[in-house]
Amino acid sequence: MPRFKSFEELQRKTRKQSVARRPAAPPSRELRVRVEMPSWATAAAMDGCRDLVLAWLEDRMGSALPRQALRYRDFSHGDGSRLCRGVRVRSGDRDHWVVQIEDNPGPGRKLATEVGVLSRSGHPPVVHIDVVDHSVAPSGVADEYPGNLLADLGAATPLLQDGRKLAHEPIVVESEATMDGFLDMLLDPGRALTFAVLSEPPGEDAATVEAMASDLARPLTGLAVVWVLPTSMTFRLSDRVSKNLSAFLGAWRCYRPGFSDRSRSDGHPLILWQRLKDPRGRARATQLFLRLSVDERARVPRADDPPDYAALKRESESVVRGPARFLYRLRNTLWGALPGTAVQEPAAAPAVEPEVPAVEPAAVSGEPAPASEAPSFQRRLRAAREKARVRANRYERARKRADAAERQRDDAVRRAEQLAGLVRILGGNPDAEVPFPTAWSDFAQWCDEHLEGRLALAGPARRELEGARFADIALVAQCLNWLAHEYRDGRLRGGDPELHGRIDGIEGGVFNVPCGGDSFECSWDGRAHAVEWHIKRGANTRDPRRCLRIYYFWDQRKRQVVIASMPGHRRSAMS
Repeated sequence: MPRFKSFEELQRKTRKQSVARRPAAPPSRELRVRVEMPSWATAAAMDGCRDLVLAWLEDRMGSALPRQALRYRDFSHGDGSRLCRGVRVRSGDRDHWVVQIEDNPGPGRKLATEVGVLSRSGHPPVVHIDVVDHSVAPSGVADEYPGNLLADLGAATPLLQDGRKLAHEPIVVESEATMDGFLDMLLDPGRALTFAVLSEPPGEDAATVEAMASDLARPLTGLAVVWVLPTSMTFRLSDRVSKNLSAFLGAWRCYRPGFSDRSRSDGHPLILWQRLKDPRGRARATQLFLRLSVDERARVPRADDPPDYAALKRESESVVRGPARFLYRLRNTLWGALPGTAVQEPAAAPAVEPEVPAVEPAAVSGEPAPASEAPSFQRRLRAAREKARVRANRYERARKRADAAERQRDDAVRRAEQLAGLVRILGGNPDAEVPFPTAWSDFAQWCDEHLEGRLALAGPARRELEGARFADIALVAQCLNWLAHEYRDGRLRGGDPELHGRIDGIEGGVFNVPCGGDSFECSWDGRAHAVEWHIKRGANTRDPRRCLRIYYFWDQRKRQVVIASMPGHRRSAMS
């Protein structure tokens, strides 16, 4: 048995052996990245994003796309080894547009990349990117990820990812406050994005470092955040995490999620400046950081899956428009009334309005019609066609009016939110004149009218309002108003620790604290949500007239607060 001089030497030897025996992680076969446009984004902004996607698609294909693609319509275009397709579905309050490019670089190899711009009334538009490796022996999706495209989209319009502004450019840490925020996020156990940290190399000018950081940030957009630390800030990093886990003198380090000052250095790769001087070394470092970021992002659980190309294509093929459906039924009714006629309605009507052919009765029935019946049938057919045309025009005008009304409503909501934000910036309170309810019977209606889109009542909370006995109804309304505005705005900005604990501005000793042992699950919008926070008052009493408990959770999909139970203390196994 080999001898070791100390326990530390044995520990180092064991660590090296465990690292050597550790199997390499399999490459990620699927990657989904989802970002949101601002709620005030217009149709022109969404069309601008679609134009950037089409330009990227043309560059990938190496040829011009058909005219239908430039008009955001369904299309298909291929050159042998590559095939790109697009589909658009507009129905009701939805406008979903997705393009897909399939690449077959060799036998048994197949890669598919989808980019979609999806909008729905009452929700912020969404841009999603899906990369899937369908190969027999997958080699990963890192090389196919269109990070440069997402960076161009982020430069064209502000984008949000997980409630924060999408980082498509490097962040230079120039102040102590910025460094404090960086260190807090670096050591946050809930961090989902990878951090790529670049230290300033000795003897290099700032323009060179900025260009290198930008070249790294663009392909990592949506997967990682690139930070640039001046020399003075690298000392603070070393003091906080130790030199063994720091980056200085031009070195690059990839800090994966879950990093702490007790992490192992081999789990967060370090690239020294001697290797980064060579462009080939920088390219290999970029590929390493990209692969690690893809693997980490692929592990993040998805809250929801936007519709992909295949689902939208099936929906597009099955859609039958109103006028077309009416004309088909009318034609079949008229023709089916003739003796010997058998007409079947097609499974899916075409997207354009069909024309009813002026068919002679003899051609339909297969037998010569009596002379007395032919003129009467022709008159009925012409009258039916004219009535169908009038109804189709009426339907189209009604549909256009409904679409215009929905657009005006959405614009009004966006303008109201912008004006409310401007009033708050100027020091006012846009909700000061909102009257609070005075009876529990009016409480649910008040929430639906004044807090719509910001706060919602789950079914159990609505039922509990019918027998509520809490005396101060205005206090409950004030707490819900705080959740719908100050708390929600803080969540949309990425979280605000000042929102926890005692609530400023509400008298009576009201606190926003975790539920602890009273946590439970609530079914909402077809999914189970953990309810772990509540607003409370009256800790030393369970009198339903004085004890206030408002249990709630944050709905990330709809970006609103959902009240699960109120206004009294909830019975549980702990209390």
